[in-house]
Amino acid sequence: MGTAALVFTVLAVAAPLASVNGLGPIVIGFAGTSAPTAFLIATGVLLAFAAGLATMSRYVPNPGAFYAYVTSGLGRPAGLGGAFLAVFAYWLMTTASYAYLGSATNQLITGFGGPEIPWYWYQIAGWALVGVIGYLNVELSAKVLTVVMVLEVLIVIIFDAAVAIRGGTEGSALPLPRTEVFSSGSIGIAVLFCVLCFIGFESTAIFREEAKDPEKTVPRAMYLSVLLIGVFYAVSVAFTIIAYGDQADSVAADNAAGMFGEALGTYVAPVFMDICAILLVNSVFASQIALQNMLSRYLYSLGNDGVLPRALGKAHATHRSPYRASLVVTAMVAVLALPFMFTTDDPMALYGKMVGVGTYAITVLMLLASVAVLVYFRRNPHHQASPLKTTVAPVIAILGFSAVVYLATTNIDLISGVTGGLAVAVVTLTFATVVAGVVLASVYRAKRPEVYRRIGRQEL
Repeated sequence: MGTAALVFTVLAVAAPLASVNGLGPIVIGFAGTSAPTAFLIATGVLLAFAAGLATMSRYVPNPGAFYAYVTSGLGRPAGLGGAFLAVFAYWLMTTASYAYLGSATNQLITGFGGPEIPWYWYQIAGWALVGVIGYLNVELSAKVLTVVMVLEVLIVIIFDAAVAIRGGTEGSALPLPRTEVFSSGSIGIAVLFCVLCFIGFESTAIFREEAKDPEKTVPRAMYLSVLLIGVFYAVSVAFTIIAYGDQADSVAADNAAGMFGEALGTYVAPVFMDICAILLVNSVFASQIALQNMLSRYLYSLGNDGVLPRALGKAHATHRSPYRASLVVTAMVAVLALPFMFTTDDPMALYGKMVGVGTYAITVLMLLASVAVLVYFRRNPHHQASPLKTTVAPVIAILGFSAVVYLATTNIDLISGVTGGLAVAVVTLTFATVVAGVVLASVYRAKRPEVYRRIGRQEL
């Protein structure tokens, strides 16, 4: 995989069209006309995070992404805890996205006059197809992702250009930010949701073993991914606000699901609403492929280390894919999805709860990785690297993610869609997953020291 393939994989997890269509209005609802500012703040925190990770990748060439980095910085117990947290988070988000896929496909088919059948049949079809693609090889996956990404990014750019040329309801200027958004703290919640758009950015390091010239392509892909995602969302949300003018806040509150699609139909052409519906399904499907690949490679790394059964660390003789790990991921999704397939009529409500919990877990993992970067360079002062990247950038990332985790914890009902005891359980389960990894590492240290030494891809 080259730089472009790595970047497209990250974009696929971010699901640009699905995020602009679904997440953009949520950010506008909290930040109002300051929504682009919220995305730029999130981009700044992620760039600081990327600077530290990219520099660390020069000295920690181990594959495994956060698993390897947290281990190198904070030790094997914390590293295994981080790996378990990543598996937990991506398992939830992958399963949740199939509910989104089923719902979006069902709406697309019925919208074109097709038959009304239960949403979960589309989920099952997508699950089977993604399973086959994951079994084959990442090169095929990257080609599929590239085509889909180009199409969905293109339609958003067309919308942006149309609004820029025609002007919005009140001209072409972005309405001034409202000061109460900053004084009330709403901008912080908006930044929290913006950070969700960068989920999966560590996949640039997950595919290190399959990257061409990883010393250059991995850091390059990290920076490009963050910049492209941040600028893309900031600009697109800005033009969405311009399209509606001072009514943007109220539209985001009353019609979040249709906000982008209706603006696209108005400023470009009504037929583009249908095109958007088709590409939305493609966007979610591409995200599924990328999530399948990422989760498979976490299991592959844990299998290679002997933490999980070694069979998971085997690559296919022909396709060179982590086919056994991919098959296990396919089975894991089926196990988690099956209980909900026939018991819920609202797949999007299920999606919101599952992806919210998964995203919270990933946010905690990002904070853990930021601390690991700072500690790693404090323990290895002999590395010749700029203090800006080894100290300043990690500290900025730690402060930024600490604020995000605090906001996520205190507003867990907004993130997960659950309240009361269930909300407490979400937070408890997230940290209990880390503790489980720490405890297992301690067991391996006492009972199987050869496995303990390999944790975090320390012995390749």
